[in-house]
Amino acid sequence: MLIVKLSGKALNDSQALGALFEELKTNNEQAIIVHGGGVEVDKILGAFDLQSNKIDGIRVSPSEHMPYITAALAGQCNKVLQAQAIAHGLNAVGLLCTDFNLCALTPYEAKFGQVASCTVKDSSLVKSLLNEGVTPVICSIGINEQGQLYNINADEVAAAIAIAFKAPLVFFSDVKGVLDQNGQVIELIDSKNIEELIAAKVITDGMAVKVKNALAVAEQSNNSVFIASIFDEQARHNLSKLRRIGTSVQV
Repeated sequence: MLIVKLSGKALNDSQALGALFEELKTNNEQAIIVHGGGVEVDKILGAFDLQSNKIDGIRVSPSEHMPYITAALAGQCNKVLQAQAIAHGLNAVGLLCTDFNLCALTPYEAKFGQVASCTVKDSSLVKSLLNEGVTPVICSIGINEQGQLYNINADEVAAAIAIAFKAPLVFFSDVKGVLDQNGQVIELIDSKNIEELIAAKVITDGMAVKVKNALAVAEQSNNSVFIASIFDEQARHNLSKLRRIGTSVQV
């Protein structure tokens, strides 16, 4: 059992996605796929001349933008991913992160618009799907109890699910992993390594945020978190074995 989070860059390569789904099928791997799709959101908002802003890296999502954001994430991205998974032999179903009461939402400050954080509320029905051989493909759109649409950071959705399922989490993007001072992938890091590498400015900026978040998930899930590239054949091939997959972040 594992959680796979696909970045927007990963979504745009059907060959790499196909190879990933083939690995899951071949190894009969129980998996939950989580995705975002910021590139597609930018495209659809731009097509309708809607200005998109970010605060601290979070996309401001006013209510008037939500139909378009939902169309991109829950429509285009989710269904294309579901279709590709089915084409490669998986019994996939596309879901919102709040379907079956999986996640509960907590809205951000009003300045962010319809943006929320999430925690897992009820995993029972998703577990039933997994036991029936279904692969959930979950997008980062949610609906609250009042029927309002919310945009959630996809990394946070994947993290919440990994913690609730006590499962390893793989962040697949176009980055091979955390790099050392010589540009080589660090296969394993823990809290001590992370502090040292950040202090030495070997890990900086967005990667520093990513490894800190990955460490927090590893601590709460009691499992490893991996940062890897979906374009790395070795990482995909070793997915079920959970070894030699980019950088493994452990407690």
